[in-house]
Amino acid sequence: MAFRTKIGLIAFCVGLSALGWLAYSSWLNRIEARIAQRVTLDGLELDHPLQISVNGRVVTVSGWVNSEAERARVLRHLHPHGPDITVADRMSVLAEARPYVTQIIRDAQGLRVSGYAPSQAALAAVAAQVGAGAANLQLASGISQARWREAMESAIESLSHLQSARLRLEDSQLHLTATARLPDDAQAARAALPAGYDSQVEIEVLDDGQPFALSVQLSQGQLTAMGKFPTGVLPQIVPEDIGRPARALHVEQARIDDADGQFTQALRAALRAMAQVQSGQLEVSKERIEITGLVNRAGLLRAERALRKRPANTELVRRLEIYDDGQPFYLLAEFDGAEVQFRGKIPYGVKLSALATRFEAQRSENLVQAEITDGARDWTGALVAGLAGLREMQHGRLMVAPGSLHLSGTVTTPEIQAKIEAHLAQKPAEFLLTRRFDLVDDGTPPDFTLAYDAQSGARLSGKLPKGLDAAQITQILQLPYIEDTAQVGLIGRADFTRQVLRVLADWLRHFEQFEFQYSAGQLALKGVAAPGVAAEDLTAALSSRFVIATEISEAGPSADIGAERIHARSGLLERRVPEAWVPVYSFEPTAARCSAATSTILEQEHLSFGEGLARFDVSAAPALAHLAGLIGHCLRNSALRVDAVDHSFSMQSEAENDQLSRARARSLVAALTALGLTKERIRPKGFGDRRPHDTQQLSFAQPADRIEFIWDEQP
Repeated sequence: MAFRTKIGLIAFCVGLSALGWLAYSSWLNRIEARIAQRVTLDGLELDHPLQISVNGRVVTVSGWVNSEAERARVLRHLHPHGPDITVADRMSVLAEARPYVTQIIRDAQGLRVSGYAPSQAALAAVAAQVGAGAANLQLASGISQARWREAMESAIESLSHLQSARLRLEDSQLHLTATARLPDDAQAARAALPAGYDSQVEIEVLDDGQPFALSVQLSQGQLTAMGKFPTGVLPQIVPEDIGRPARALHVEQARIDDADGQFTQALRAALRAMAQVQSGQLEVSKERIEITGLVNRAGLLRAERALRKRPANTELVRRLEIYDDGQPFYLLAEFDGAEVQFRGKIPYGVKLSALATRFEAQRSENLVQAEITDGARDWTGALVAGLAGLREMQHGRLMVAPGSLHLSGTVTTPEIQAKIEAHLAQKPAEFLLTRRFDLVDDGTPPDFTLAYDAQSGARLSGKLPKGLDAAQITQILQLPYIEDTAQVGLIGRADFTRQVLRVLADWLRHFEQFEFQYSAGQLALKGVAAPGVAAEDLTAALSSRFVIATEISEAGPSADIGAERIHARSGLLERRVPEAWVPVYSFEPTAARCSAATSTILEQEHLSFGEGLARFDVSAAPALAHLAGLIGHCLRNSALRVDAVDHSFSMQSEAENDQLSRARARSLVAALTALGLTKERIRPKGFGDRRPHDTQQLSFAQPADRIEFIWDEQP
């Protein structure tokens, strides 16, 4: 029981103490609240906020004041509020700055502020304008907060008009060094500077304020240009983008850039369009593009595409006209029977390739498609009629000019001419027609003459049968050239004529001259044999090949001995000797050279005897003449001698072969001496069949009759 009594007493005491403490705390809080309501700083104009705290009857004031006078003013303001309180002074006097300097820098990074600020509020206001990280200010007294904030607002406004700047406020002094884009910017910056300062201002103006612009004149492939470009845009882009050399380029390079890029965008679009102009003018500004000139149709489309890339608010004035060189329209078409070649200038819209599809081959190397039309003239109708007529011709020439159509050339027959006239009748009425036709074939049969002379060459005249022309005859006869005045007919057969001409080609060198005639379907040959060729043998040889009227006579004394000429077929220089014309040689003779040369003639020429005979075939005459010329040259111009050797294998016995071989060797030497060689240094030798092998033969199985010449020096 005693324990319970003690616990109860303790609890009562604790409760009573708690009630007492709560009552005291409530009373103290009411006292502090009444004091806080009475003790305020209302009515004081302070640059710095002060903090007041109440603890019982003790009032504590803390914070920054600008001076001792301001501290005393605060304390005087607090003391009259009641004698029952005690004021505790915790205020600090802000250090005074002398001189009072604040500096603002504007550059590519933005605004930066450094130096002193009169209050935390003023510092916060500036930091809000320039960015908290760009305000490096220290609190210091020495200037009115209102004056400082007013000056800073004006200074920041002034610097907003400048490209770059450094502004320094020092007590009553203002120093500004800056760069402005334009004169108006510099003027606005000066006007916004803080008032009441002794100002020293230096502002460099980068540009005169004149707008960016370009003026271009393009004439005769060269341009002149003048204007003003922003920095970064080089004047050289004018000739480069237009693609013309600059006769004069007077473009000022500004020190400022194109801030919004509108002028640069307009400029590049305008230059790309001007590149399509043949001649004209271009004016470019930020607000307007004006382009005039002459362009072709494709260039007009490209220019329009380029101009669509200008800025949306840039006005466009364009006066572009289709270009033409002023030369009249014309078309010249030349047809050689296989290919037609076009040149000239035709109106826009005329589709020549579609109109000329019936020609197998066509060329248009010098043809110009104009960019303008020819008004109401029906050029297409004129070309359709003219080309249809030209296609029917063997070869011809068509000229279509403004209001006229001319067609001339060679027409094969009167029937074809009538077809051409029918085509031409379809021409447009406004085109005047002229034409001139030469008929290839008037319906008469072929009748031509081929005359040949060993010295002057061949001449062809008359009318050739269908399928035979001068080029074929020249090739068949292996002549370098034939003088041709013949026409090619459209009737007759050329097959047999070509066969006869091929035979004549084999025997051409056996003729001094001949005349080959084709008349009324009949062939005739009348000629003179070459010197040394028997006319009757030549007639017999030709008659064995074809049946035509042949009349060949012996060569007469047409040239003096020693006379020289150029052979029309071989092109060799020849000299007249008794019985022949022989080639003239000029090399330095040696045994090796002379041996090689005679071997070449024997390989290339036909030199043979009649079968089992010692008499030369009629075909051997050219080979003998060549050998006579060569051997004579070697013997006359050296000390060489030569053996004319025959090898015969065709007789039954060795004795008969020896006899025939010696006879043939003597015939060979006799034939050569008859052509001017002396007998002293050329000897006949017949080996019969005792030396069967020719070292030049690849096979020795079948020895053949042959002739060879063996050269050596005289002993």
